[in-house]
Amino acid sequence: MNKTYKLALTAMLTALSVAANFLTIPITTNNAISFTIFFAFLAGIYLGAFPAMAVGFLGDLIGHFIHPLGAYNWFMAVSYILMGLIPALIYKSKLNRLLKLIISLTVFLIVCSLGLNTFGLWLQYIVGVDPSPIGLWQFFTMDKGGIKKSFWVYLTGRAPFLLLNWAVNGILVFILQQTKLIDKLLARTANNTSKKEELQQ
Repeated sequence: MNKTYKLALTAMLTALSVAANFLTIPITTNNAISFTIFFAFLAGIYLGAFPAMAVGFLGDLIGHFIHPLGAYNWFMAVSYILMGLIPALIYKSKLNRLLKLIISLTVFLIVCSLGLNTFGLWLQYIVGVDPSPIGLWQFFTMDKGGIKKSFWVYLTGRAPFLLLNWAVNGILVFILQQTKLIDKLLARTANNTSKKEELQQ
């Protein structure tokens, strides 16, 4: 895959990730089904680490500026970067594709959804500090007695919704991977590009 084509695909997946922010299906006040995972995973699987990181990060950042929902959450930003990086790294292994997907989804669920995303939202909405490195410092130096709900209680309440979101996106990636639609599209595009290059020589 040449650099121009990869850049075009990165831009397209970033745009789709931004659009996915507006197609989010709300379930409760702070819980929803979001399809940004789907596009970040596709970028990681088919384009590699740096394009996938860009899709995850820019999709979230641009979506925030277009439709801000409070302060920019740095912890979720890191989560979105990892959302693309995790499958990109795992798919470099020689494991079966289905096993790669399962491992990628599991690591993403633990590190990003249950970990960074939930912690960032907990700081923002429960602790009441800015979800940034400065807010993290404030959290470690503040009196914890006024916090009404612990992180673990907050996580327990969010976990069922996170698992639902994880399952929906995982099934979509699985279907696309098993049908090999993108593989066929990329192969066809590569053949067409090769033919054009041969005609130009």
